[in-house]
Amino acid sequence: MKSLLLSLSLVFGLSTYQQNAPSPVSAELSEALIVVVNTADWCPLCQKHGERVEKDILSKFQANASYQIIVNDLSTEESKAASQEILMKAGLHNFSAENNGTGRIYFVHPTSKQVLDKISVSKSTEKISKAFTEALENI
Repeated sequence: MKSLLLSLSLVFGLSTYQQNAPSPVSAELSEALIVVVNTADWCPLCQKHGERVEKDILSKFQANASYQIIVNDLSTEESKAASQEILMKAGLHNFSAENNGTGRIYFVHPTSKQVLDKISVSKSTEKISKAFTEALENI
């Protein structure tokens, strides 16, 4: 039961986080590193590490206009469809078909739309933060 409540709070928290997060202006958005967080309410890694990743990492990098963070919720067909709309607006039309691992953070080049790197949410906060910084250096 505790696991179910945690996973539901993760999904709702990430969805709310994405909807309420400030978005950079259009010119900045096209130059921002795209960060896609694949999550699902049934994902054990997401259940275990989601709250930490959201609190300690995503909130920190969301405030930086150099990053465009997209939460790709793969929990249900409905959440997949909603996430697909957001991915398409970012120019990532086939992203979910090619990158469907949950509990992962993908770093995508803003113009080429190529995945530069990916990291599991199970990694330490320090390793994930370092991956954010290194990916930005590669664009």
